[in-house]
Amino acid sequence: MSISEQVDAVQARAAELKSSADQARRETNEQIQAHISQAKADIAARQSAVKEKGGQAAEQTQSQWKSMQADAAAKMQALQDRIGRQRDQHDVNRAERQAQDAEMNAADALDYASWAVDQAQLAVLDAVDARTWADARAAASPSS
Repeated sequence: MSISEQVDAVQARAAELKSSADQARRETNEQIQAHISQAKADIAARQSAVKEKGGQAAEQTQSQWKSMQADAAAKMQALQDRIGRQRDQHDVNRAERQAQDAEMNAADALDYASWAVDQAQLAVLDAVDARTWADARAAASPSS
């Protein structure tokens, strides 16, 4: 029922109340008591209908609230899962970069070691050559 229809219904009930009050002034006490009993029964019926409607609305609201809570919890879990995956991916990427850096450092060290071996080889050959030349000079020298 729209608000306008509800206002119309209240106005109709108010007009009915005025008419009923005017009529009650011309009735006997027994008739007034009968109207009171009938009014109480009508009010009780309307209240019961409102309570039932309210109970249904409360159940629907409770159901919607639980649904919203479950939806929010699911969205929060999905967000946390996505953050976890991103953190894991970030960790994987960082580990990959660290492994590449370590491999580059190892390659540089091996290059340096290879250069050092080359230099050692030349130094050894130069030493052998110098020794051979010195020994040959000493053997050729008349003072030997």
